[in-house]
Amino acid sequence: MNNIGYKEILLRYLNGQKTDQPILTSEAARYVAKETGLPVTNIKKAVNVNMARLEKSGRIARIEKGVYCRRIKTAFGYYTPNRETLFYRQLLYHEDEVIGYETGLSLLNRLGLVSQMPARRCFATNRYGRRVPNGMRIEVRKPVVKIDHSNYRYLQLLDAIRESENAPVDAEHPEALIREAAERMQLDPKLLILIARRYYHPKTLLKTIDIMFGGLYETARG
Repeated sequence: MNNIGYKEILLRYLNGQKTDQPILTSEAARYVAKETGLPVTNIKKAVNVNMARLEKSGRIARIEKGVYCRRIKTAFGYYTPNRETLFYRQLLYHEDEVIGYETGLSLLNRLGLVSQMPARRCFATNRYGRRVPNGMRIEVRKPVVKIDHSNYRYLQLLDAIRESENAPVDAEHPEALIREAAERMQLDPKLLILIARRYYHPKTLLKTIDIMFGGLYETARG
């Protein structure tokens, strides 16, 4: 297949991406390979060349090596999504799969447990080995277990319970806020406790029991 064919396939792929979605050349290459029936190794170079040409023509913008985003034309010129937003979306999603979640002090602030505004946003992600580009106010952490769609909300709330022990929590009723968050997320309390028992420190487990069922944490402590 010639370069024009690759370009047409790439444009179909790009037009199917959300405006705030990072576009990885590796994923674009897999799409082209699937469409053409060719091995990824055979078309990777052509995809890289065509992506560079699309950037030069103004169709996409380069965020970092191997990562692009769509440029959207508006009445006021071209709109390019925030570079930091595009980066952390790479930490949260792989195509349609959930691979990360927000955690740390930024999560506690979002849940209303602390009023302090953190200097950085923190994310637990399966891509914890990713280097954070210079200038980005992002922290990357390794999760306690591989993250997927079925567990990420449970892990996120358990992180909040764990980290509230040493954070500057100033909410009037933090336990009630955590219970409300669990209800919003439609979490099963028994499954929450099971995951806490498997992957978290016993102190976090006991605190989770106390918050979700009330009183048992103090009883356990004697």
